[in-house]
Amino acid sequence: MSQANPNKTLGLMIALFCAALWGASFPLGGVLAGKLDPVVLAIARYAIATLGFVFLFMFSKKHTLKKIQNKKDAILLMSAGISAQAVFFYFTILAYEYTSSGEIGVINGMAPFLAMLAVFILDKVKPSAIKVFAVVLSLIGAGIIAYDPSNKIQGINLGHLFALIGVLGFVTYNYILGKFGADLSSRYDTFSSCFYQFASAAVALLLLGIATGADFSSASVLVETPKYIGSILALGFVCSGIAYALWEVATLKTQDAVITTMALNVLPLFAMIVAYFLLGEIVTLQKLAGVITVVVALCIYTAGDRLKPVKVAAEPTL
Repeated sequence: MSQANPNKTLGLMIALFCAALWGASFPLGGVLAGKLDPVVLAIARYAIATLGFVFLFMFSKKHTLKKIQNKKDAILLMSAGISAQAVFFYFTILAYEYTSSGEIGVINGMAPFLAMLAVFILDKVKPSAIKVFAVVLSLIGAGIIAYDPSNKIQGINLGHLFALIGVLGFVTYNYILGKFGADLSSRYDTFSSCFYQFASAAVALLLLGIATGADFSSASVLVETPKYIGSILALGFVCSGIAYALWEVATLKTQDAVITTMALNVLPLFAMIVAYFLLGEIVTLQKLAGVITVVVALCIYTAGDRLKPVKVAAEPTL
C-alpha cells in the first residue's frame, strides 16, 4: 500500500489553516463594507499587506527582496497578484451590497470545482463521474442558501455574480501557482513573490480608483473606531500577508492546484461561524442545511478518484 506524500500532507494542513483565515476575512470585510468606497477599501487592504513585506525586508537580516529577472516572471507575478488580490477582493466587496458574508463564503468554498473546470478546459484533464456528481450536489446546496427567507435578496442576485467573479480571480491565481509556481520558486522566495503580487494589486486598484473617481477621502472612516482599525489591519497583515505567504508554501509542497484548493472545503463553515459572532448574521436551519450540503459535496469531490470502482483483472483461463 502506498503511503501519503509527507510534503502533500503538510501542504494540505497549511492550506487548511489558510482557508480558516480566509473564511474569517469575509465577515471582516463585511464590517467595513458600505462604510467607505469599495476600491479604497481594497487599496487599503493591499497597501497594508505590501507595507508589511517592506518592513520585513527592511528590518530582517534573513530576508531580502529578490529582483525580477525577466519579463515572463514579471507578467506571471503581476497576473497572479491582480487576479488573486485586486479582482478577488474588489468584487467580493461589491457583493456585500446584495448578499451576506456567509453566502459569499459558501460561493468561495466552491473554488475547487472551478479549479477542476479550469484544469479540464486548459489541461484536458477529464473529471470523474463522482466529481461531476459533487459539483451538482454543491449547486443544490448553494441554491438552498440562496433562497433562504432571511437573505437580503431572495434567490440568485447580483451579489452572487460578483462573488463568483471574485472566485474566478482566485482560481486563476491558483492555476498560475500550480502551473508555474515551482519554476518561480527557484528564483524568488515566498516573501518576494508575495510582495510583488500585493504591490501589483495595490497599483492596479489605485489606477482603477483614479479612473472611476473613487472617494479616497472615505478612507478616514478606517480610524474612527478600534473595530474598524482592527478589521483593516487583520485583513491586510493576517488574511493577506500571512495567509497568502503560507498558501504559496502549501501550493509549492503539493505541486497540484486542484488538491491544494480542496482545503477550501472548510471555508464556508468558518465564514458563517465568524459572521455570526462578528456581524450577528442569522444562521437559519435552511442555511445550515445548505452549508452542510456544500461541505459534503466538497468532501465527495476531495475523495474523488479514491471512490472510483477498481477494475479487477480477470483470472487467466487454464
